[in-house]
Amino acid sequence: MKINHFLAIGAMLVGSSAFAAPIYGTATQTVTINSVSTTTAIAQNTKTGSGGGAGTGYSFGMTWDVDPVLTWSFTTSISGLHVLEFVTNIVPNSYDSVFVSNGLVLTGGQAGTGAKISDVSLQLYIPAFSNYVSGGDVILKGTSSKFIKGTYSKSDDNSGLGGVGPYVPFGPTTPADGSMGVRIIFTTDLGSNSTLSLNGTLDIQKTAAPPVPEPATFGLIGAALVALGAIARRRA
Repeated sequence: MKINHFLAIGAMLVGSSAFAAPIYGTATQTVTINSVSTTTAIAQNTKTGSGGGAGTGYSFGMTWDVDPVLTWSFTTSISGLHVLEFVTNIVPNSYDSVFVSNGLVLTGGQAGTGAKISDVSLQLYIPAFSNYVSGGDVILKGTSSKFIKGTYSKSDDNSGLGGVGPYVPFGPTTPADGSMGVRIIFTTDLGSNSTLSLNGTLDIQKTAAPPVPEPATFGLIGAALVALGAIARRRA
């Protein structure tokens, strides 16, 4: 009796310990500006969640659904090369279609030179940063060498339809480590009172396979064919 009692308590403790551990892994956000990197790790204890952070001159955030959807945002007032990486764990599956959108709003201060930005390149990786998926590419045209005073905005998706396009086939692929992520690269030149804001969404899906008829369905089809044959013979 006592042994069974202790075994039961041990099982409860093991179960509660396992339940308290992160059940989906860790999401990460990495911001690299002019070769200086900051990574924020967020325990994904729930199916959906969010997190973010800030540094000198910039802030960032993300939300996730491991089913799987990822959204991100980023704002900076710093000039130079930016490399952003957003990663979420996902439920492994044979995903085969993807929708990625990305948008920017560049605000150039009226005083000084204003602001400009290079083309913004977004790349998709499933699993994150080990398998590049070209079907997820999004390129936002920058201002080239032109400085903006006021507001410049641009948005698009991986189908090239301005952010409202359909899902694009890309697979199937099964993430070995159950993760997906985007890498966003651009260069800014921001004068006084100038800012850049980015936001986007990544959503991958598994296309549903056509339903397989059950044996009873085959029986009904056979009966219908027999009936049609009988009617044809009578008419003959």
